[in-house]
Amino acid sequence: MSYRGTVTDLRLVREHSATGWTELASRPAAARLAGHVRGYVGYREDSSVPVRRWEVPTGDIAFILSFGPRIRVLDPAAPEAVWATLGSFVATIGTSPALTEYTGAQFGVQVNLTPIGATMLLGMPMSEFAGAAVELTDALGRTGSRLLERLAEAPGWAARFDLLDEALGTRLALAKSPSPLAELAWRRLVAAEGRLPIARLVEDLGCSHRHLAVKLRECTGVTPKELARVLRARRAIRLLGSGIAFAAVAHDCGFSDQAHLNRDLRRITGATPSAWAAG
Repeated sequence: MSYRGTVTDLRLVREHSATGWTELASRPAAARLAGHVRGYVGYREDSSVPVRRWEVPTGDIAFILSFGPRIRVLDPAAPEAVWATLGSFVATIGTSPALTEYTGAQFGVQVNLTPIGATMLLGMPMSEFAGAAVELTDALGRTGSRLLERLAEAPGWAARFDLLDEALGTRLALAKSPSPLAELAWRRLVAAEGRLPIARLVEDLGCSHRHLAVKLRECTGVTPKELARVLRARRAIRLLGSGIAFAAVAHDCGFSDQAHLNRDLRRITGATPSAWAAG
């Protein structure tokens, strides 16, 4: 059984099953945060059985602000091996899927950010995270701990999202802007959904390939080639879900052929084009 409701721009979904229940609330960030904060997803869950989820790279960065128990991060190649247990953390841009698991309760908010916004909010290069999930309190210190306390005490999802608009807006206003070259390169790659050849990007920007790689990695945590590959995969997933033929998807997304599409999707998402097409 499920319930769906909308209050202004807040969307609420509740679902119940024989093994538990889920409540998801989502809302875009305030317009003044555009280009830095995409939006928020609040979640409350409870399951009597283990719940595993594949977390697929999207090209964005997430702050997970947890008010409940920690989740387990598993080895995708050997799911019985636990890599880490995390509470509130920064989920950086990855180039391969992650596998998480929980049993019992979960309660928190996910803040979806552009790499530009995340770099400014953290006040440090994303390259320092090296593709890892880092505890939020290690990254933000007392500021992060106090934000968690205020969010947990807020009376509902709308109040939590308003609080995030205020807190993130204040921090962004005081933050140092990233490298203009890195920001422009990121915007060009996102606009092209990864289909812009890196050699052409280097030529257009008038810099060396090495300089671009260093600056973009500081801002995103990945190289230009890795970011383009993730963005192409994101576009391919969307097209596959609409029923377009695999060969047409490969051509449209800039893969050399269908085999190339298959290899990259398996590497980045852990699933084949057939699996994505099937939903």
